[in-house]
Parts: sequence; C-alpha cells; structure tokens
Amino acid sequence: MSKIIGAVEIGTSKAKALVGEVTAEGGLSIVGMASRPNEGVRKGEIVDYRKAATAVHAALEEAEKMSGTTVDSVYLAQTGAHLRGQMLRGSASVSSSDNRVSVSDLERASKEAKRRQPETGRSYVHHIRTPIILDEKVVEDPVGMLGDKIDLGYWSIDGDDQAIRLALHVISNYSLEVADLILSSIASSTMMAGPDLRRAGTLVIDMGAGVTDLALYRQGYVAFTGVVPVGGDHVTGDLSMGLRILEPYAEKLKIEHGTASSRSSDDKEEVWIIGNKTIGDRSVPRKAISDVIHVRVVELFEIISKELGGLLDPDELKGGVLLTGGGSLLPGIEEIAGKVLGLPVRRASFPPGIAPELAQPENATVLGLLHYGLQDHGLPGRKAGESQTIMSKIAGLVGIGMN
Repeated sequence: MSKIIGAVEIGTSKAKALVGEVTAEGGLSIVGMASRPNEGVRKGEIVDYRKAATAVHAALEEAEKMSGTTVDSVYLAQTGAHLRGQMLRGSASVSSSDNRVSVSDLERASKEAKRRQPETGRSYVHHIRTPIILDEKVVEDPVGMLGDKIDLGYWSIDGDDQAIRLALHVISNYSLEVADLILSSIASSTMMAGPDLRRAGTLVIDMGAGVTDLALYRQGYVAFTGVVPVGGDHVTGDLSMGLRILEPYAEKLKIEHGTASSRSSDDKEEVWIIGNKTIGDRSVPRKAISDVIHVRVVELFEIISKELGGLLDPDELKGGVLLTGGGSLLPGIEEIAGKVLGLPVRRASFPPGIAPELAQPENATVLGLLHYGLQDHGLPGRKAGESQTIMSKIAGLVGIGMN
C-alpha cells in the first residue's frame, strides 16, 4: 500500500509545497507541487505570520489538488540566521562481559553526546550523526563487534524558539502535522550531492532569495552547516539603489541582463530598464548592472570563506564546491566563487529521474526534503519507528501542545 507524504519550504520569495507518493517497495513519485509568492518572510525568517501562512496554505491546497489526494504530515525545511550549529560528542564503555558492542552501548554514547542543552529560549532543530568510532577506528555498524569504547558525535543545530514556533503554527493551522524538521542545507545537499561526492568531501552552497545555506561534507558526513543572511534579493536591492530604479525593474534587469562580472562587450552595450522605450523608460550601461552585481557576489563568497576558514581544505574537499538555488543561475558566478574560495566550483545537477519541469535549482530544497526525510537516520541496530517522534520532541522543546 502506498503512503502519501508532503514537504514544505517557507522561502523568502516563495512558499513551496510538494506531495509525494511512497510505494510499498520504497519508490518515491512526485504527484503534486505548487508555489506561491511569499511576502511574509525576510532573510529566511517569518516576519508576517498571516502573509506567510496564506502563501503556504495556498501552495499546499494547489499541490493537493494537483495530486488528487491529501497529506497527513509534512517534512518542514528550516533556515534563517537564527540557526547555529555545533559539534556534540559522547562516549560509552562497552558493557558486556565479552566486550561485544550492543545497541545499548550506542544509545548511552548518543545520550551522552546530546546531554548539552542549548541556551534558554533556543531548541535543537536537527541532530546529524557523525561517524561511529570503535577503539579509534571508524565503523559503519559496530553492533556485535569486539571492542572497549564507543565514541560518536552529532552536528547539532539549534534555533530560536519563537522562529521555530511560528513555522510549526503555519503547518498546524492547515490541520497538518510535522513529520520532521530538516535543515534546508541538508535537504538540498541530499538532492544535489550524491553519496560519492559526500564521501569525497564537498561544499554545497544553496543560493536563495533571502539567505544562502551552506553544508560541508567530509568523508561522507556533515562537518559544518551555516546560513549567510545574503541572497538574491540583496543583489536586487543593490541594483535598485545603485541605478535608482524600482525593485521590480531591478529584478528584471538582474534576470535578463545580469552577470557576476562584466565582460569587455558590456562597455558599449545599453539596456532599457522597462523595455518598451516609451516616455519614462531609459537605458543604462550593461556594465553598470554587472559591476553592482559583482561587488555583492564577491562579498557573499568572502563571507563564506571567512566563515569556513580552515575547513576549505582542497585535500579534504576532493568533490569541490556545488552551487544550487536560484542564485546559482547567474552567469559567471562559478568563476567568481572559484577565485574567492580557492576550490573548483560548478553548478550542481539533479540526479536522473527528476522531471525537467521540477529539476530547477530553486527546487533543490523542497525536493530534497522528501529524499532526506524518508531515509533511516537512526542508530545501527534500531528498528524503524523506535526513535522518539518529532511531534513529541517539538512539544517538549518549544512548549506547544500538539493535538
């Protein structure tokens, strides 16, 4: 029997909803997807609840209508500058008399790792497990092996309670439950960087409208995530101010004529702001557009470089840098990123099987939500469904009732 599950991204420019059908054999088909303009979010965080909820609910309604079915729960993306990540580690001695590792040994190490609580007013959004180490050797599944000590860790992301609560209420007010909260960068990375790239080491940069999400992998595991509060809307704002034009026209110029750096042919080329060459329209040098964009793009990658520091090690990142998100479509952006970050950079591509109309960079997060959420991320030896449900975790963390 198939299962219907949904995914929601409350983005800065658009709210997106997706409906997927999971077959009994584990296959996933996308049966409905919709997006709506969203004026209730700034830099990845909800600033106007009503506007954000209206956009999300309209997208959900359209996606369900398209699929001809309804969903009971959704995976919900989380982003915003309020999110912070840190590495938590725990260990446990093997308790059996014959020194064989048991599931309970792993659970004690896991509990020790998660013992540290976030600051008051903040809650954990996502715990992403790092390698399990048995007596200083990395092992995939140590259960049943001989050893003395288990070490494991989590890259753990916490966020502001109020921001989390608002996002949850948007979904609950549509009479849906949240199956899990998933970091936007992890969702898009799961979709755009396959297992081989993650094992080789890669940095995925998802360039959205309000924020840029980062996820860095080493040896197949997350080593860092981050959110830079700079995105495509900031480029549009710069063009609006620099060229003294309204933002809708600035956005149009960015999409139709923008490049990450100017070319020699731009020096003499003029483009029209409105495009109809009537009274009130005027032309601007194409080089002026590219120069404004270039400054902001360089600044963004310099912020990323400073944020990551020594983690930008070419020997540890054989997979290089992947760009995705709507901002990655800007011509020439790979070259600028490569110069600033000092690594090979390319635009990420979707895996085979994704319909062309869905396989757009701006859909990486919402598509990745289902692919990540449906995977088993529990400890080895645990049966599916044994983990605490996200609903009970959320209710305990942010103090809201889940009916």
